[in-house]
Amino acid sequence: MDRERFIDVDGIKTRYFERGEGEPLVLVHGDNPGNRGSAEDWEGNLDGLAQAGFRVFAVDKIGCGYTDNPRRDEDYVIGSSVAHVAGFIRALGLGPAHLVGHSRGGYTVTRLTLEHPELVRTLVIVDSSSLMTPPNPENRAREAEALALPDPRERHRYALRVNSFAGDHITQGWLDEILAAQALPKTALAREAWARFYPSFAVDVVARQAETHARIRAGGITCPTLVIWSYHDPSATMVRCGIPCMNLILPNVPRSEMHVLTRAGHFCFREQPEAFNAAVIDFIRRHGGVA
Repeated sequence: MDRERFIDVDGIKTRYFERGEGEPLVLVHGDNPGNRGSAEDWEGNLDGLAQAGFRVFAVDKIGCGYTDNPRRDEDYVIGSSVAHVAGFIRALGLGPAHLVGHSRGGYTVTRLTLEHPELVRTLVIVDSSSLMTPPNPENRAREAEALALPDPRERHRYALRVNSFAGDHITQGWLDEILAAQALPKTALAREAWARFYPSFAVDVVARQAETHARIRAGGITCPTLVIWSYHDPSATMVRCGIPCMNLILPNVPRSEMHVLTRAGHFCFREQPEAFNAAVIDFIRRHGGVA
C-alpha cells in the first residue's frame, strides 16, 4: 500500500496507513512479532471503509511489519500489543475510536476495551482463537510444513493458503510486501526472540484468556460489540472458537451481535471484503452513532 506514515508511540517507531475523514476506525492485524502479519493485511478494506465516512487507520503492531521490536525480551507477550495499540490511539488523539481486530489482534482490541474503555467507541472481534482457546497445535504443524518449503515466496503462500477458503486473495503484491518486511534485520531479531519466548507467551495468553473471559462475564465490556467469524475458518474454527465466542460475548455485552461469513477462511476480511466492510459499517451506523 502507499502513503505509509510513522509515529513515535512510547519510544516505539510505529508504521501506519491512514485513509478518509470522519470518526476514527482502527484496524489491528493478527500474527506474532517477526511473522508475516502487518497493516498490509487490510489493503482491500481501507478504501471502502474510508468511503463510508470513517477516518481509517491500519497499524503495524509492535514487532510486526515496519514497527520497532519490543525493547526488552520479557515484552514478547501479547500484553505488549495491547499497550502499544492503546499508545497509538493516544499518540494520534483518536479516542474514543471504533476498533476492529483480527486473530491475535482480536484479543488485543478486546483486552484494550477492558483495560482502557475510554479509548473505545465500538469493538469488532474477527476470527480470534487467541481470545478463546489455548494455542492450536494444528497451526504450529502448518507453520512447520510451510518452513519445510525451500522457496520463501512459496513458503508464505502455502502458510496463507492452508488457512484460507480459496487462494485468490493471496496476491503477488501482498507476497512482495511480506517478503520485504521479512528481509528486515529487525524482523529476524523479532523472529528469534519469539521462538525463544514462545513457551512463556503460550502460558501467558492462556492465563489471560481465563481472566479476560471472567471480566467479560462480569460486564466489563459496555460498548457495542460485533463478532465476525468465518464459517470455513480452518484454524479458528466455528466449533472450537466461533460459537464459544458468541456464547461469551452475546449474553454478557448488552449491545452485541454476531455476523457469520461463508466461503472465507481465517482472513475473511480479505476473501469477502465487501461483505465484511458492509457488516462493520452497518453495525457502527446502528450502534456507534455514525450517520
